[in-house]
Amino acid sequence: MSLVLAMTGALLLGGFEGLETNLVAKGNYVRPTDEVTFELEIKAIGDAEVPAGWLSGQSWEVFLDGRTAGLLGGKAAEEAGTVHLKTGTKLHLSLPVDIGGLLKTRGRTVEPGKVLDLGLSLPGLEDTRASIKVVGAVEESMVPKLDLAKTKVALDTNFGTMVVAFRPDKAPKTVENFVKLAAKGFYDGTKFHRVIPGFMIQGGDPNTKNDDPADDGLGGPGYSIKAEFNDLKHVRGVLSMARSQDPDSAGSQFFICHARAQHLDNQYTAFGKLESGFDALDRICKVPLERSPGGEMSRPSKPVVLLRAIVIPVFK
Repeated sequence: MSLVLAMTGALLLGGFEGLETNLVAKGNYVRPTDEVTFELEIKAIGDAEVPAGWLSGQSWEVFLDGRTAGLLGGKAAEEAGTVHLKTGTKLHLSLPVDIGGLLKTRGRTVEPGKVLDLGLSLPGLEDTRASIKVVGAVEESMVPKLDLAKTKVALDTNFGTMVVAFRPDKAPKTVENFVKLAAKGFYDGTKFHRVIPGFMIQGGDPNTKNDDPADDGLGGPGYSIKAEFNDLKHVRGVLSMARSQDPDSAGSQFFICHARAQHLDNQYTAFGKLESGFDALDRICKVPLERSPGGEMSRPSKPVVLLRAIVIPVFK
């Protein structure tokens, strides 16, 4: 499922008759070094002429912080010619965009702590636009300089975005560890391998990047951290560390409570809570499940991918 819904273009917009269009970005947040895919759906509900530059991505308009910044490929739609679509034709196009390359050609940079709004639109259908926030990349070495009580991390998944805020006053080392892992891209491309509606969703295991479900839940960063049990309650939206029977065995795996889980209080290290994205949490908990290799009915039947974990920094 795509995340940033631009709009559906209606009939007669910009002079393009007989079209319905939808443009989305695969994610809400990216770093300047990331690549993000924009997807365009076109449906011809009447015979229509479509600029060929739409189909190649060459003539998509670029917006930076709401201001027009030229065409994505530098080629005007009229120069690219047109394509005739018959009534009933449906097209689905995916266009990967190198964020760093795009910003470089526009002479823009995004420093750590800054956020740039990047949008793409179809010329002549300005109301059909997708946008994504480019967050200045935070390196692992910068984490000690962050105000972790104000810094957030966006968990951008294929089911929506969940933004988490932290409680370093309750679990300082756990918060620091999580933000460091996010900063170095450790979580990017991992999956939520364990989903139990009415309880929690669990992710953060690098083993989920491979095709072997048997080792899901067994991976980590190569080290463990000491437990920081505290009085934070495991209520809906709380972020907490997964572990084995050893209290000090947590590493990178975490879970987000879907509902109150009182039996986990003071037994697992709670260290943050969703600030937004409860709708994404609910969507993940509606994914059909199948049995995991261990026999638990908790494995999503289709991948729930953590596309990117983006640090949204506030410096001290």
